[in-house]
Amino acid sequence: MIRRACLDDVGVLFDMEKQASIAALAHVFAPDIAFPDSDVLARWCLVFEEPGMTVLIDQSAGVPIGYAAVADGWLRHFGVVPAWWGTGRAQRIHSEALAELAAQGAQATYLWVLVDNHRAKRFYERAGWRDTGVREDEVFAPYPVKMQMVRT
Repeated sequence: MIRRACLDDVGVLFDMEKQASIAALAHVFAPDIAFPDSDVLARWCLVFEEPGMTVLIDQSAGVPIGYAAVADGWLRHFGVVPAWWGTGRAQRIHSEALAELAAQGAQATYLWVLVDNHRAKRFYERAGWRDTGVREDEVFAPYPVKMQMVRT
C-alpha cells in the first residue's frame, strides 16, 4: 500500500533513507565517514515545509519499505530499503511518484543521482530517464559528484 506521509513520519523516512544509503553507497563513502544523521533528519523536517511537496511511503503489512518525495517537476527523494530491492516495489512507488508529478502539471521531471550510484542509475535509465550532462558536487563530505537526469 502506498500512502501519503506526514510530519509524524519523519523518523520512518530517515530510517529508510539511512538503510538504503548505507547499502547502496558503501563504495562511495569511506567507512570512517559517519552517516549524517542530524542533517538528514533535519532535511526531512524541512521537506514537509516546502509548498507543493508530496511525500509517499510504500508499506507491506504495515512495514515501511520505500519512499518518494516530489514537487515542482522534481523527484527529490526516492529509495527502497535493501531487503526489498529486486521485488518490483521500487517500480511501483516510482510510478506513483511520476503520476503525482503529472497531476501537479509537470511536463518534464528531473532528479539528481550520484554518478557512482550505479544501481540507481541503471534503475532510472530502465525507467526512461536520461542524463542531461549537468554535474555538481554534493553538499556533504566527501562531496561526490551528482548528475542530473530528466524524463519527459
